[in-house]
Amino acid sequence: MADAAYYRIGWVNMETFRAIQAEGGREWLDVFAFHDVVNRGQTAQTLSDLEPGVQYAFIMASVGQRFGNAAGWSQWDYLTTAAAEAPSCPADARTTPDEPREGTPTPTPEPGATPAATATPAPTPTPVGRDYDTDNDGLIEITSLAQLDVIRHDLDGDGVSTHAGHAAAFPDAARGMGCRHYECAGYELDADLDFDTNGNGVADEGDAYWDDGAGWLPIGDPETEYRFNAVFDGNGHTISNLFIRWTDASHIGFFRATGGNAVIRNLGLTELHVAGGSDQVGGLVGNNAGAIVDSYTTGQVIGGGIRVGGLAGYNSGRISGSYSSVPIPSGQQVGGLVGSNFGRISDSYSTGAVTGGRYAGGLVGAIISVRHGNSVSSGSVSNSYATGDVTGYSSVGGLVGSSEGAITGSRATGAVTGRGDYVGGLLGYSSGAITASYATGDVTGSDSSDSVGGLVGREYSGSITASYATGSVTGNGGVGGLVGRMGLHRYYSSLNDASISSIAASYATGNVTGNSGVGGLVGGIYAEYSRRSSNRHSITGSYATGNVTGSNGVGGLVGTRFSDIVTVSISYWDTQTTGQSGSYGGAGKTTRELQSPTGHTGIYAKWNAEWWDFGTSRQYPALKYQGMDVAAQRR
Repeated sequence: MADAAYYRIGWVNMETFRAIQAEGGREWLDVFAFHDVVNRGQTAQTLSDLEPGVQYAFIMASVGQRFGNAAGWSQWDYLTTAAAEAPSCPADARTTPDEPREGTPTPTPEPGATPAATATPAPTPTPVGRDYDTDNDGLIEITSLAQLDVIRHDLDGDGVSTHAGHAAAFPDAARGMGCRHYECAGYELDADLDFDTNGNGVADEGDAYWDDGAGWLPIGDPETEYRFNAVFDGNGHTISNLFIRWTDASHIGFFRATGGNAVIRNLGLTELHVAGGSDQVGGLVGNNAGAIVDSYTTGQVIGGGIRVGGLAGYNSGRISGSYSSVPIPSGQQVGGLVGSNFGRISDSYSTGAVTGGRYAGGLVGAIISVRHGNSVSSGSVSNSYATGDVTGYSSVGGLVGSSEGAITGSRATGAVTGRGDYVGGLLGYSSGAITASYATGDVTGSDSSDSVGGLVGREYSGSITASYATGSVTGNGGVGGLVGRMGLHRYYSSLNDASISSIAASYATGNVTGNSGVGGLVGGIYAEYSRRSSNRHSITGSYATGNVTGSNGVGGLVGTRFSDIVTVSISYWDTQTTGQSGSYGGAGKTTRELQSPTGHTGIYAKWNAEWWDFGTSRQYPALKYQGMDVAAQRR
C-alpha cells in the first residue's frame, strides 16, 4: 500500500458481530466500520471510535482517491483494546495468526463489498437504555464532537443506525424515550463545540479531528441519495475551529450536501478553516438543496475552482436570515455568501472581501436559470446586502457578479474593481429584473474594460426599476453612472426579443470617466432589430447629475447608441453638474430646473408620485418606492 494515495482501515467489533450471528439473518457488513487515511508514509494511525476492553478484527486496503473503491485487502488481524482504566494496550492484546478465532468474519471482503462512505444502513431497533431526546421535541441532542461526527451514519435523523461508531457515541440509546417509533427527524446542539480539542488556539495535529491534515469528513454525498436530509438546529450555539483541507475533492463544507428536506437553523460556525477542490466549496454546505435559516459563518474558505461561497458553494434551496463574514480569495463564480445560486436568498448579507476571476460578487457569484421544456426557472435575491470590496476579471459586481434572475430590495456598498468587461456596483452582468436596489461603492475598470456602470456593467436584457447608484465610475468604453451598456450588439444577437431592456424611475449621481461611450446614466446602448416586434429599449422617468468626462460619444444622460430602436422619455441630466450640453436622448436641465419642482408637477408631472419624494427647492428627487430610505439618499 506504499504507493496508494489513501488507505482504508476497516474493523468489526467482535462482541457485536457474535451477537448478530446469534440473532441470525444479518451479515458481518452490518457492523463493519472503516476510516480512510491520507497516506503520508506513517506507520501508525489513531482511531477514536473504538471501545475499551473489546476485541476487534482489523483489515486494510489501498484507495486511489477519496470516496474511491478499496483494493488489495489484507488478511484480518485481531487486537483487544485496553480497558478503560488501563494506560495502554495489554501485552497479550494481539492474537497470533494461528490462534483459533471464534466467530471470524468471513469471507474476507472483496473491494466491491465495502460499504459507501456515507451510506446509511437499514433501520434496526435501538437497545433500551439512556434517553437521547430528553425534551421530547423529536431532535436528538448533540453535546460532543463524537456525537456530531456520527450523524453521518443517520442522515435522516431518526435515531436509528447499526454503525458501531453511532452506538459508541450514543451508548444505550433509549427506545421509547423521545424518539418514539423512530419519530425523530434530526439533531439539535445543546452546547457550544470546539474542534480545537487541545486548546492551543489553532487547528493542528494535536486536535482529535486533525486526520493527518485532512480534517473533518464532510457529511452527506451529492452523487448518491445519501445527502443529509434532516433538521440540524444549532439552538444559537456555535461550532468553532472547524478544519477541512480536502483540496482534491469537490462539494466541501461542514455538510458536503443537503437534500430537499434538510433544514439547518440557528447555527454559527466560527473561525472556519475550509479548503476544498474544484467545485462547490462553502463554509457550511458545499451543495445545498434544503433550507438554511438564521445561520452564519466566520473564518476563511478557499476553493480551487468554481462555485465558492462563505456559507454555501451552490444553492438550489432556500437561504434566509443568514450571513457570512468570510473573505473569498480566489475562484470562478465566487460570492461572499454563495458561489452559485439557483434557489432563493432573502434577508441575508455578507461582509467579507471577495477576489475572483469571472463571476465574482460580494454576496453571490452568479444567479443562474434552468430551462424546463418551455419554461425557465431562475434563482433570486431579495432584501439582502453586501459590504465587502470585490475584485475580479469579468462579470464583477458589488452584490452579484452575473444574474439571470430577480434582485429586489437589495444593496451593495463596497468598492468594485474589474480587470475585464462587465463591472458594476451592484451587478456586473444582468439579464433579469432589478427593483428597489442600489449601490454606493466606487466602480473601477481597467484601461481596456468595456461595460462599466455604477449599478450594472452590462444590462443585456430585463429591467431596472426604482434603483440608483452614487459611486464614481471609471472605465474605457461603455461607461455609465447607472449602466455601462444596455442591450447586445446586433452582430452577436439572435435577432429576437430576448434582449429588450429598460430603465424606469432610476438615477445616478456619481462622476463618470471613460474613453468612448460615456454617459451620466448610460454609457452606450446596443439596440437589436427584431423582425417580429416593435419592442424597444427604453429609459423612462430617470435622471443623472454626476460629472461626465470622455473622448468620444459623451453625453449627460446617454453617451452613445447604435440604433434608433430606443425610447428615452421624461428623463433628464443636469447640464451644470455633468458638464455636458448634449446627450443621445433625454433633456438637459439646470440644477435649479431639476430641484425647483417640489411636487408632482412641471417636468415631473408624468413621473409616478407614489415612487418619488420631490424634496425641497434645493434637493433632487429621491426614491420612496417600497419604503426606500429618502433621508439616507440625501445625506
